[in-house]
Amino acid sequence: MREPALTNRESLILKSLVMTFVESAAPVSSRYLSKVHNNRLSAATIRNVMMDLEDKFLVAQPHTSAGRIPTDLGYRYYVDDLMMIESLSHDEKQKIDHGLHNVNNEDVEAILEKSCEVLSKISNQLGIILTPKFYQGKFKKLELISLSETKLLVIISISSGLVKTVMLEINSKIPRNKLEQTSQVLNERLSGLSLRQIRDSIKNRMKDVSYGDEELIFQLTESADKIFSIQNDHLHFKGAQNILSQPEFSDQERIKKILELIDNQKVLIHIINNTTSTDEKISITIGNENKEQIVNKCSLVTASYKIGGVTSTLGIIGPTRMKYEKVTSLVDYLSKTLGRLFS
Repeated sequence: MREPALTNRESLILKSLVMTFVESAAPVSSRYLSKVHNNRLSAATIRNVMMDLEDKFLVAQPHTSAGRIPTDLGYRYYVDDLMMIESLSHDEKQKIDHGLHNVNNEDVEAILEKSCEVLSKISNQLGIILTPKFYQGKFKKLELISLSETKLLVIISISSGLVKTVMLEINSKIPRNKLEQTSQVLNERLSGLSLRQIRDSIKNRMKDVSYGDEELIFQLTESADKIFSIQNDHLHFKGAQNILSQPEFSDQERIKKILELIDNQKVLIHIINNTTSTDEKISITIGNENKEQIVNKCSLVTASYKIGGVTSTLGIIGPTRMKYEKVTSLVDYLSKTLGRLFS
């Protein structure tokens, strides 16, 4: 449904109603809004405006004689046309910056876990972060380390410090010089390719190798699916208790849906991937705009972040009654902070 055109007065009342409802979680009365505006508008005038907003499907009256609450369309109009972004405080920025810089810069998963915790704590919602799609990352180098006569550690470095390790069983101990030669030829042949390209073409690329350990090279190419395939999506999430404590999720049916969502990471990953903008803009999906029924009472605020050339998503899930102006600022700041951190 297209957003309706509003008069200045209708915009003013809708903005006040949304902001009041987000804070109180209770239907907003015309008398209360009149007080908010220092009685410059009478309760009767505001009541008439709210009836017009209801006719435009921007607000609803949950019960007879109750005040109004925003609809999904009302939130959408607010987010697109009325919302003023609320900057993070100095203390909040410091909390993010210090928290991330105190984590080992080479431990991507630890940094993402900490970032997720920050999202949850500052927003008081459910923080979510998808790990980068490592198969998009460019191969930098491979190291082979002998652990025993029959065990070999394969260390693959990907763009921007991402690392994957694989334990490989071998038939017999391989001399160090042979391991170095094998690593050298692999690095020469595979440099600059994505892991997906390597996995799909390594057999052809290693056909005519004249040095290194031939048996090991054969074993590495035969094990390409294991060595060069990385789990595409892994989800970090924090703050399940935050979302469950919201008044919107006080009834059993909604609690069940949220727990089901948290429990089924594949569904959650699918939802996140379908709602995130492909450019660098913040993506906000509200209520029934979500195609999946399991989240049609929630809003998602997401942004992409980059580690080198590898892109993924972070964001926040909460009820539609969300402080969008603050959450948007938080998601934007953290996505840019991660980009700077890994640059």
